[in-house]
Amino acid sequence: MTPSSLPRASLLITVLVALLPMLTLTVGWGSGLFYLLAFVCLCLILTAPAPHWLQQLHPYRWLMLALCLPLAAVLLSQALNGHLEGPGIERGLRVALGFPCLLAGFLLIDRDRLRHFVWGVLAAGIGSTAIVCYLAGPTLERPPTPQFNAVGYGNLMLLMTVLTLYSLGWQLTRHPRAERALKLAVAAITCLGFVLTQTRTGWMAIPVFAAIGIALAGWLHRPMRALAALLGIGLVALAIGASSPALRERVAQGVQEIHECVTVAPTADTSMCIRLQLWGAAWHTIKQSPWSGIDGESTFSDKLRQLAATGQVSSFVARDFGEPHNDFLLALATNGVPGGIALLILYFAPAGLLACRLRRNVPQAQRVAAAMGLAVCLGFAVFGVTELMFRGMRTVSLYVTLIALFTALSAPGREQTTASTPR
Repeated sequence: MTPSSLPRASLLITVLVALLPMLTLTVGWGSGLFYLLAFVCLCLILTAPAPHWLQQLHPYRWLMLALCLPLAAVLLSQALNGHLEGPGIERGLRVALGFPCLLAGFLLIDRDRLRHFVWGVLAAGIGSTAIVCYLAGPTLERPPTPQFNAVGYGNLMLLMTVLTLYSLGWQLTRHPRAERALKLAVAAITCLGFVLTQTRTGWMAIPVFAAIGIALAGWLHRPMRALAALLGIGLVALAIGASSPALRERVAQGVQEIHECVTVAPTADTSMCIRLQLWGAAWHTIKQSPWSGIDGESTFSDKLRQLAATGQVSSFVARDFGEPHNDFLLALATNGVPGGIALLILYFAPAGLLACRLRRNVPQAQRVAAAMGLAVCLGFAVFGVTELMFRGMRTVSLYVTLIALFTALSAPGREQTTASTPR
């Protein structure tokens, strides 16, 4: 790698990273773009001196090893069940190999330029909101969103809103006021699109995002101010949600559906009762095979049909649903306890590293990146309680790319590494 080629590589990788969220939420090309980005990073690594990029990766050896556990859990489950399934292995490989490859590439390029990926987040917010508004129509009905169902789509839109708000801590242009106004406007527009999806469960992540924002603002050492800010954000979120009659109706309907499902109609084909049936089926499966799992989503569909024959789930659930609408329960059901542990590590291993980088003595630009990465890790953990966020390869690719990106952008600078050990 020559000094003249590094700026071009930095620009190319930044453009590809910026395109990833935008294409994932619009035309669905995120999976292919992930491979292209990984290939470019690999080419950059191969042209760089080995001692240089190996030294860059050295502080993350334990994190990279931990992120190999999802692949190990899949391989163990498949070995115990004597069945080979490609999609599970591919998901594991995207994490185990994709993360170190992307991280090494991101660590080699110019950090100031890489921060400009944020424009892709803004574009993803505007593009997805335009799609939602078009599909909702003048009657503002719940949109049949492309690429993802409305729940997953709304969750990702909320995440784009949060990343846009956190990016206010970065100044990327020579016009700070205009840049700030643009980011605030895009955040408001994307939040509106999220509300139009009528997604109920995404709201559970707002307290988490608010707490991260308060930590980013440096208010944790002032408990009263932090509490007031948290309450204020909660009231604003409540007001925004209450402003949508359709969302209010869906929330009330959800409460009624849960009550009816628990009391009088345990196999009713309503939105919330379907989830309860799927969770019950997953728990039944976990108890049958706690360590080996049943190996694969297709096998879980077979389990649902067996449970439908005994009246434990409805025939509609057995016919039209092949997963439990919960990432953790699916990991436990398909890959056993090792799979559940591996998924928790996928969330919380990078989250622990990024949370440490939110300390007040870390430079602001790096703290912003740490807050963004923490929002991705914890956001996916919360979203995964009521939706299968890792349903497709596109979302796995987006998650892996973002945690590698924010790990690199929050890494200690050269001026810090001589004074302290890498965090």
